[in-house]
Amino acid sequence: MAGSRARPPVKSGSQDDETELKRLEAAEYIASLLEGLRVVAQQAELPFLAYLISVALEEANNEKSQRG
Repeated sequence: MAGSRARPPVKSGSQDDETELKRLEAAEYIASLLEGLRVVAQQAELPFLAYLISVALEEANNEKSQRG
């Protein structure tokens, strides 16, 4: 089964720079989880679920590129 070695983002303070970093870390973590879930869905022959996960993965990657 596919998994992720990424760690969840650490809770930070409320300053703007820390919030920005927290959002980037969250997007990176979510993307890493979605990559594994997409593989699981594909291997289980669940094409529509794999597609939906791919859409969410694309959104997480877009968020990473806008913030990074």
